[in-house]
Amino acid sequence: MKRFCQWSYIRGFSMASVIGLALIGGNAGAQTGSAGKTISVNGTISSITGSDMSVMANSGPVVVKLGGNTIIRGEVPVKFSDISSGMYVGATAEKQPDGTFRASRLHIFSEDQRGTGEGHRPLTSAPQSGSTMTNANVENVEDVAVQEVKGRMVTLKYKGGEIKVLVPADTPVVKRVVGDRRLLTPGSTVSASGPRAEDGAIVGSQITVRAPAN
Repeated sequence: MKRFCQWSYIRGFSMASVIGLALIGGNAGAQTGSAGKTISVNGTISSITGSDMSVMANSGPVVVKLGGNTIIRGEVPVKFSDISSGMYVGATAEKQPDGTFRASRLHIFSEDQRGTGEGHRPLTSAPQSGSTMTNANVENVEDVAVQEVKGRMVTLKYKGGEIKVLVPADTPVVKRVVGDRRLLTPGSTVSASGPRAEDGAIVGSQITVRAPAN
């Protein structure tokens, strides 16, 4: 009887240990997954101290850590006529009654960003606005006049579909170019993305310095 009790105790202890280790392993995986997930933040640079950049977002201050692998890009205003076939662009636009879209902003990706976020979807930063974001390849460009609005009708093709976007002549058009840390100055508007560190900061993998609004 004594041996049976001892065996029951040992077996119970062993099972408890296995379950405990499994729970610990599960929690560790969940923490790693949460910390490693890529997130994005939009805001204004408030300060830069060493490799830490403080960004004031709508939700409050966020620290973005800069490293040797951080890719920094700037946005340079370009001429309306510079839009051409073969470019990979991002268009913020609203759908029109005739099924086409009217752009409010268009940015030309740098070549190393080709394929980034490809597709057509509601604008993430303002999902209730009715605006859309389309990242796609420019298939065709033609000069048009729609209801007395002169512009360029751009056919954007992405995996799974295509849309036609009217880009009026006064639409802000910018091109993204690779730069360095000299672009990061207090007061600049930026978009930053990367995994979240365990201390809550974002480990910056890519940062885009937005062109000043007109």
